[in-house]
Amino acid sequence: MGATAHEAIPPIQASPASIDELLEELRPKIRRLFANYRVPHTDAEDLLQEALLVTFLNWSEIRSKQGWLLVTLRHKCSVYWRAKRYGKVQAVDPPTLETLAPPLRAPQERAEMMWDLDRAIVSLEERHRQLLRLRYVLGFSTLEIAERLGYNITSVRKLSCRSVARLQKTIDGKRKIKRKPAAPRPGPLPVG
Repeated sequence: MGATAHEAIPPIQASPASIDELLEELRPKIRRLFANYRVPHTDAEDLLQEALLVTFLNWSEIRSKQGWLLVTLRHKCSVYWRAKRYGKVQAVDPPTLETLAPPLRAPQERAEMMWDLDRAIVSLEERHRQLLRLRYVLGFSTLEIAERLGYNITSVRKLSCRSVARLQKTIDGKRKIKRKPAAPRPGPLPVG
């Protein structure tokens, strides 16, 4: 297919002789690019300087200097926002990270806790045992427990409160039994 007289063939642009000419030609496009990426003015100047430095260092090897500079600027803008986005996570100090994500318990400690829970709930009714196992051993949510046991969500919440209260009574009762009875107090000594 040949070009007809009606079609406009884009003219081949002459390569700018200097970086000043290149900047003058691309000034509106560079402004639009920074506006599209929403780069603040102070940071835009730094990004432009970095792109111009790379362009200057590779000036003799670049065939399309306008395209090279615009693509380099786009890349710099992408890297800039990626660093802004992920740099915040890296900037958080370790104490703050520890409060956001506390250390996990050792698997042995969790296993012991589950074993203690199983021993404590033996005396409870079946529905209380099921609920406590689903919630605290398997980690199910309220909605998942309701679906599993066939209860309404509000009923699961009420049953959870009751189950925990009964478990607490059971544990408190066992603690009282384990305590040693107090030694009898000596009465007044007989006078004699």
